Amino acid sequence: MKAFSVSAIRHQRSDDHVPSALKTARVRRVGETRPMSKAKALKAFRRRVVAPLKAAGFEGPRGHFVRRWGAVTQIIELQHSIYGGRMTANLGLDLEWLRPEIRWIPRPALGPHAHDAIRWVRVGLVSPERSDHWWSFEDDPDSLETAGDGLAEAILDHGLPWLEAESEQESFLRHAEERRRRSTSPRHPEGCFAELRLVAAVHAWRGDRAAAEHYAALARALWPTEKARLQAARRSYRERHANGPQRLPRVPDLLGELERLIVPTRAGSAFVPPARSLRSK
Repeated sequence: MKAFSVSAIRHQRSDDHVPSALKTARVRRVGETRPMSKAKALKAFRRRVVAPLKAAGFEGPRGHFVRRWGAVTQIIELQHSIYGGRMTANLGLDLEWLRPEIRWIPRPALGPHAHDAIRWVRVGLVSPERSDHWWSFEDDPDSLETAGDGLAEAILDHGLPWLEAESEQESFLRHAEERRRRSTSPRHPEGCFAELRLVAAVHAWRGDRAAAEHYAALARALWPTEKARLQAARRSYRERHANGPQRLPRVPDLLGELERLIVPTRAGSAFVPPARSLRSK
């Protein structure tokens, strides 16, 4: 898989912010032992968490696990530092029926990576210490076992409860509103298009017709500018990947999709998330 993430369109992040599942081979700085350490760390992690995660309904290979929880997709993903010697896990919450703005970068068929989800956080930040904790290890069995045990405990004791609690509609609404407020500016006093779209969709999911239509109307006014921005991003991606696929998906009609999403709410019937579409790796 190419080392290019959807979130990179909006944010520049260091390599430690990119899950190991997305990383390609890079120049080795610490000799030939680091890949062995990474493989052993993954093995130690899997020994501790795969069975309980599978029992809880998660599926997925290696360090990327996904579970459908009602209308929400929950993600747990191992992250190994590019510099070696430490690891953590990212937690993600996604609404796959609210398809991503950027569709010319494929997502795994299993489900999105944690950092491409609508909401993601490191497991240490939902643990009692509320810190971005990484579990360090050396290339010896005892150290790897200790790191694997510590990370597994954080995931099972704190990560899973956080995913379940924050998958509730009211939790999603709080997050969506917080994002909208953070996106406000003199130019966009009510928020930016992406955030207004998210708030409208969450209100539709909750069955609040008036609120969904209100935020959809605000998003409608910003759609021409957002569409132009996405078209420019698509052109830039094509230029940087000239040897890639010749035909890329077009910029989607995000406003039309949002309005169709709200239609069941307008009709007074229960909201039913659209069926999830498979995305190839």
